[in-house]
Amino acid sequence: MSDTRYLLFSGCLIPARLPFLERSSCFVLDRLGIRYERLPDPTCCVEPIGLRSLGYDTWLATTARMLSIAEKREAEILSLCNGCFMSLKEAQHRLQDESVREQVNSILAPTGVLYNAGARVRHFSEIIAETGSSRVRKEVIAPQERFKLAIHPGCHLTRPSRVLQAEGRFEPKMIATIASWTGASVAHSDDWPQCCGGGLAGVDDRISNAVMEQNVTRFREDGANAILTPCPFCFVQYDIRQRSGMPVLYLAELLALAFGAKPEEIGLKYHKTKLNV
Repeated sequence: MSDTRYLLFSGCLIPARLPFLERSSCFVLDRLGIRYERLPDPTCCVEPIGLRSLGYDTWLATTARMLSIAEKREAEILSLCNGCFMSLKEAQHRLQDESVREQVNSILAPTGVLYNAGARVRHFSEIIAETGSSRVRKEVIAPQERFKLAIHPGCHLTRPSRVLQAEGRFEPKMIATIASWTGASVAHSDDWPQCCGGGLAGVDDRISNAVMEQNVTRFREDGANAILTPCPFCFVQYDIRQRSGMPVLYLAELLALAFGAKPEEIGLKYHKTKLNV
């Protein structure tokens, strides 16, 4: 078991609309003996698609405050959301510049917060991958052989890869590898991961839905019976907006099922597109 301490950051979307995804994540972390506590006094990460463009300084100040909490506690932020992961990692990268950091610290000074560029941000899937095959397989008591999965890592886990450093922009393998540890098989995995179309939702629903349905068509052609994603935003797109009827699993849900969680224990009944489990 790693001695690393993690501060769990669920973001806004999961607590507001998908709390069952946090439940499955905590179930998995607990089973693997990964030490964590909740990030104290969290705020929105200033979502990277729309909100960040409205207030760049606000984004940096907001994220620096949360990074400073982790830094002070000598812990790493563990994100359950691709968008939050990208927002915090890009801020961390930008705040390596001393002049930028000084400007942000001047904004935060009245609150008594100082960030010294010492925090680290991790994605849930990274932690699972680093835990390793033998440790994860040890907890598998209900192999998920029923699933032939289409892997959808999501844009904000793979790009910009130079900054995020979680997955390669070409031929990402991490999510498919973790899925294989649960006994599931992989039917579809893009060399160049496609967008779910969610970023266009509410701006141009027609194009957003067309992108999503094009993905699902490819998934079906490859023989997939479910979609697997580590991103709650992609989860919403496929579970709520999709009309083709292919169910979607959040990565922690697949792991929790393999670890023996009962469907009602992790809230699978709250999926709009129902799973046959």
